[in-house]
Amino acid sequence: MKRINLLIWLLLLTAVSFAQVSVDETGTYLVTKQDGKPFFWLADTGWELFHRLTREEAVVYLNTRQKQEFNVIMAVALAEIDGLRQPNMYGSVPFKDLKTLEWATTPGDNPNIPGEYDYWDHVDFVVREAAKRKIYIGLLPTWGDKVAYQWGAGPMVFNNNPDAAYAYAKKLAERYKDQWNILWILGGDRTATYERDGRRHDDRPVWRAMAKGIKEACRQDAFITYHTGWPETTVFFPDEDWLDMHSLQSGHGSRTVKPWETIHEGLKARPPRPMMDLEPCYEDHPVNVWDGKWTRAERGYFNDYDVRARIYRGVFAGGAGAVYG
Repeated sequence: MKRINLLIWLLLLTAVSFAQVSVDETGTYLVTKQDGKPFFWLADTGWELFHRLTREEAVVYLNTRQKQEFNVIMAVALAEIDGLRQPNMYGSVPFKDLKTLEWATTPGDNPNIPGEYDYWDHVDFVVREAAKRKIYIGLLPTWGDKVAYQWGAGPMVFNNNPDAAYAYAKKLAERYKDQWNILWILGGDRTATYERDGRRHDDRPVWRAMAKGIKEACRQDAFITYHTGWPETTVFFPDEDWLDMHSLQSGHGSRTVKPWETIHEGLKARPPRPMMDLEPCYEDHPVNVWDGKWTRAERGYFNDYDVRARIYRGVFAGGAGAVYG
């Protein structure tokens, strides 16, 4: 009996130690590993889920998304809105020191004991609650402002620092390598190469280092994609062994972009990979608000039709899923 129980335990351990979503043999769509059935990535962008919500609020949010039949929540470990310096809802930050990037962890994980429930305990809680509801977490190790010399609160703790990026991503992946509901997303609203202040920047060594750390921790079996700005990932990551799915972000800058055409062309790339729009426009988001010329009358807001048009056309063009925000 003990040997049978041990065998069952080993089988269960094996089952949860590997990514549960993969790419089909043709390289054009996603499948579940256990049965090989097509997997439709239906996600919500809960970017600040770990940073801005209490345990109770996170449960309400996840319950709602479960009822709405979402199967992926895209959320960021090191959040965009000053996520390194502004504490979460329990007064905790991810790192003790922003130079050494030593994790701010404490013994225990009881939220009712002052000083015991740290930042990473809260991430653990939310990830487990999502798993209970059969929801994947599309986990971004960091938002792009911690890497790219572009914009945002930062600070750029990984900029030109592949060693720090590798160490952080590997430690994060070690923490979640046996959690079945993790899908890895690098990037965080940033292209990997770009022009800034009169010179060309290339952050690909940093993102590759993160991918390497994740793959090593997960014994090479981790699903990884990349959340870009514009252009699409086929431009700067055309043939990377670690990248399982290409993506684009049609975003919030224009009503006239045609991401479905980009998806159609991207699926022709070789080697073949699935592709999808990881961030289309959001309903009630102002159209191109960043140049200081926005007005309600002229540009207005994206509406429900704008959202549906991008999602449906993207899927009909061959996209591997749909994302709402």
